[in-house]
Amino acid sequence: MTIRFAFTLPLIAVLLGGPVASDRAWAVTPAEWVQSTEAQFAKGEFKDAAVTSRGEIVLSRQAELVMTSDDAPAVVSAVATDGKAIYAASGCTPVVYRIADGEASALAELHGAMVGSLLWTPKGLLAGTCGDKAGIYRIAADGQTQAIWTDPDVKYVWAIVPGPDGTLYAATGPAGAVYEIDPAKPDHAVRVYEADEKLAKNILCLAVAKGKVYAGTDGSGLVIEIDPEARSGRVVLDAEEKEIAAIVADDAGGLYVATSDISKAGPDGGGAPNGTKQGKALPATATNEAPTQPAAASASSDQPASAPATAPANNAANAAVAMAQRAARAAKANDPKGKPSGPGNHVYYIAPDGLVRPIFRKPVTILAMLMQGQRLILGTGNGGQIYSLSLDGDQVVQLVDTDAKQVTSLAPADGGQILFATANKGSVAKLTGTFAQRGTYLSKPLDAGQIAHWGTLAARASQGGGKVTVATRSGNVADPDEATWSDFSAEQAVDGEFLSIGSPSARFLQYRLTLTGDGKATPMAQDVRVVYQVGNLAPVVAGVVVKPSAKAPNKGNGNAKGPKVFRIVAIQAKDPNKDKLVWSVSFRQDGTKSWIQIAEKLDKPMYVWDTRTVGDGTYELRATVSDSPSNPPAAALSSDRVSEPVMVDNTPPAVGDLAVEPAAGAKGKVSVAGAITDASRIVSIAYSVDSQDDWVAVLPIDGICDSSSEKVRFEIDKLKPGAHRVAVRAEDLYGNVGYAAVTVTLGK
Repeated sequence: MTIRFAFTLPLIAVLLGGPVASDRAWAVTPAEWVQSTEAQFAKGEFKDAAVTSRGEIVLSRQAELVMTSDDAPAVVSAVATDGKAIYAASGCTPVVYRIADGEASALAELHGAMVGSLLWTPKGLLAGTCGDKAGIYRIAADGQTQAIWTDPDVKYVWAIVPGPDGTLYAATGPAGAVYEIDPAKPDHAVRVYEADEKLAKNILCLAVAKGKVYAGTDGSGLVIEIDPEARSGRVVLDAEEKEIAAIVADDAGGLYVATSDISKAGPDGGGAPNGTKQGKALPATATNEAPTQPAAASASSDQPASAPATAPANNAANAAVAMAQRAARAAKANDPKGKPSGPGNHVYYIAPDGLVRPIFRKPVTILAMLMQGQRLILGTGNGGQIYSLSLDGDQVVQLVDTDAKQVTSLAPADGGQILFATANKGSVAKLTGTFAQRGTYLSKPLDAGQIAHWGTLAARASQGGGKVTVATRSGNVADPDEATWSDFSAEQAVDGEFLSIGSPSARFLQYRLTLTGDGKATPMAQDVRVVYQVGNLAPVVAGVVVKPSAKAPNKGNGNAKGPKVFRIVAIQAKDPNKDKLVWSVSFRQDGTKSWIQIAEKLDKPMYVWDTRTVGDGTYELRATVSDSPSNPPAAALSSDRVSEPVMVDNTPPAVGDLAVEPAAGAKGKVSVAGAITDASRIVSIAYSVDSQDDWVAVLPIDGICDSSSEKVRFEIDKLKPGAHRVAVRAEDLYGNVGYAAVTVTLGK
């Protein structure tokens, strides 16, 4: 039977605001809080610091704004540089900006709704436009523009990459075509590939390698290898994502392919959980322009090209239907009610032999990609992060986290620097080859559940030409910014040793790692361990379950049948401190006050009570749980719980007033009557005639065995003349069986 809870557990009062008494009974067994993985550290806050995929906290790369959102459009769709000036394209208007000597100004205004791509060539700056008269335009240093190539079938130029001998390749829409263009003979442009309209409307990105052109599509997420001379293509990757955003070729003839499927990215692009920010937050200023979402970005093996973006709402009417559809898909990424349909977007590596393997996956949209040395640099949305990825995918480092929604474009600059553009808020910045000289990591507060005594903190650290220090603070409310929290403790150098935590005893603890370096290298911290001890809490008895049984477990009596003289007492208990527990069991008979202990120091939460040691009646059982094995005697605590009444009935039912007499007017038939009583409920009645084996079940007069007192009346026929023994058997709820018999003689 399931036992009711007969009393309320004592309440444990914890003083959350004031000092902790020095004589508090602390638990003997300390607890440990460990942070060692990227996911665990990602719950904290980073400033000029980042965490790698290996769970290493490092300094971020130094970032420098060159065009703030006060001067930039809401969407900066592409960036390029000639080594002296930086050029930025607007994804809201057909304007290209020039940034030099700390100043940004409009360089040229082109035809169309927006600028989709930029490419710097030895012969000057080229821009690919979207909208009316979409095409490729050359922009001179004085802002004069010249149409290099246009086509009435083309509405979007999403990417421009250089080919051999000065030729250009353009990725276009909405017919999903790739064009080969000779700037010296623009009238002789050749359409070298056109996708099936059922598979793709747009070619979003291009790369050129070993005489082949590689194109990434929207719609079906295809990478197509194009032979420009044969004007034919074949699919080398059919990705699970719907959009291919960037392709980069390596020297061996392999391809790195990035995807940008909105449905596979989280609402914030897979940034830090719970809205916390990671990496360096750039101070981009709010803009009055209506923000929109760029849908994809592109880069080539030789020169990063464009970041295709959508036009804002007031310009969308000037673009074709495909652009509006892409904008709608991108807008869903910031819908907090939207649910991602997949685990994230990938970077795939297509080996020269055609084998494909994924090397990166996060719930972000990958909008831009370029190769820098032996690493890939990824610009992502919709959290605005930039990642560095080793070519084998083994190590991922978040280089920077902007306060924009998307990093739309990347371009290499002199000295190992990287230019990047953002959208929503629009800006242009430069990622230098040096590290921030100081960065911090602030952990998510540790909740000990109640007042805790803080012991030690240990972490592994590699100084890397700098140093790592740690400080802690504590409080009794969840928000660490509340004034009731303590001040941060003094900084201590992290060297792998156990450092004493100087913060006051409290429920919550937060630590701060500070990394300092010389800009050339970064120190590193990992595997943070906090040892603490909470006040001893009484164990909790959640319930007691008592079941009658005819056998005692582990007594070797198999599937025993017979009276249920045993009560299996199962105790459900746990300890908040995870202390080792011992159990004891007591009983008292109904109507008495004194408890009698029948078991103590049980090492398992179960007891078998042999009720033959007590008389029949109603009893209560009390289970007591103590944490004494894990605490000093003076500090040990216990709790108990009382069961609902437990019936003990080891006496067989009494079968009385049994009478048998011949039935009137019928030969060979007798009538039997009797009364049965017991302390518990009668569960079955049967009779036999002249046999101890052949029993026939009968029901009481009212048709149901439902009480401790039953009357029977039944007839037996087809008896032969002579003497017969009629026996009646009754069984109660606890397996006790009572018998009675009478003799009757029929005929002569």
